[in-house]
Amino acid sequence: MKSKILILILFPLSLLGDIRVISLVPSITEIIYAIGGEERLVGVVDPEGYPDVDKPIVGRFSSPNIEKIYALSPDIVFLEIDAQRRFHGIITSLGMEVREIAPQSIEEIFAGIIEVGKIVGREREAKILTDSLKRELDEIRAQRDKKRKTVFLELWENPLITIGKSSFINQMIEEAGGINITADIETAYPVLSAELVVERNPDIIIITHKGTTHPTERIGWEGVTAVKNGNIVEDLDINLLVRPGPRVIEGIKSLRKAIEDSY
Repeated sequence: MKSKILILILFPLSLLGDIRVISLVPSITEIIYAIGGEERLVGVVDPEGYPDVDKPIVGRFSSPNIEKIYALSPDIVFLEIDAQRRFHGIITSLGMEVREIAPQSIEEIFAGIIEVGKIVGREREAKILTDSLKRELDEIRAQRDKKRKTVFLELWENPLITIGKSSFINQMIEEAGGINITADIETAYPVLSAELVVERNPDIIIITHKGTTHPTERIGWEGVTAVKNGNIVEDLDINLLVRPGPRVIEGIKSLRKAIEDSY
């Protein structure tokens, strides 16, 4: 889950003319399209519905096809280090240089957008985009209600996975006006016991996955405030929350609406 993005380079950037890029990371694909750099893309992994791409698909995020990637002769390949770690050795064995972008906060997401802009020759557009996103974030902060509700965000049920202090999603909840009940846990995506959730008694429960036992059906959860008051949110777009890219502000707004609707 933790987002650490690698930029794998076949040649020094200073020697490149028309850079050919492959993105194995949907958030990077989003960035490239948002800043108008898609002409540099020669391949992407399946973006799962967003953005609408007109590029060769080189597999899925969890299973990129190395042969297809190599056949497209990219100058730069974007890779996420944790989720795609098993491909790291294969790629480096081909003699590729590795550089890393690892956004763990909203500010680092903005910095990542600028870095991608530099690489694809769209630094000006990246700066315009990040300036716009920062203005929107300032507006959210100015309008934020001083009252805060406690939030439990469930990424998975078995095992029970949530977000901790070092996840940028933790900051998104804070910016939206919530308090993450597991913000004291250093791990970005910790595994919890159900008892801890019951003990910390969140005002709102946000479920980001399908096919689970509903919180109202879980033993011991009937006394949780979110369950008693019906404040269980199941319709948020997960990609707005987990992709560290240009839609981060949309993700914060969706969280803010969920929090405000609970009052």
